[in-house]
Amino acid sequence: MLRFFTGLCAALVMMAAPLSASARDDASERLDLAYRFVALMQVEDMAKAMEESFAGLFPATAGMDPGDARAVEETMSEMMQEYMPALFKAMAPVYADIFTLEELRALVAFYESDVGRSMVRKSYEAAPRIGVVAQTVLPPVLERAMDRLCDRLECSAQERQEMKSALKGQVGQAAPAK
Repeated sequence: MLRFFTGLCAALVMMAAPLSASARDDASERLDLAYRFVALMQVEDMAKAMEESFAGLFPATAGMDPGDARAVEETMSEMMQEYMPALFKAMAPVYADIFTLEELRALVAFYESDVGRSMVRKSYEAAPRIGVVAQTVLPPVLERAMDRLCDRLECSAQERQEMKSALKGQVGQAAPAK
């Protein structure tokens, strides 16, 4: 009986060895493809687009000492140049884990094509314009959301007006609603 059990274990180990090597090969290829996919996203262009998009999040440089303003802008630019490659490097294992080998092969093939490269380039070109569009679409949506929230919370007219004023960045400047 011991011989049978030992033989069975040995057979299972022998059968599992090719599977684990195959799984390692598959995982390795998925990771390699994920790094290629990430590289095809044109990190430099994305960094520029994100830098432009994030510009509104950083302290405004208008009215600053010109030297200080330049220091803020240069520091933010340097930060983005460091951040984007690190982000992309960290993203590849996530993609390798989520996408199948077939999907990664297809993604890489698409992004290596003329249409794929054009799509990436034009997406980054569109980003600042989409940001402008978002700034025009978002305020009325937020105002309706504030109204719905006040309806649910049964805000007073004063509270409703204060929320709307805060939304517009004019807290305390608007006249109370009646």
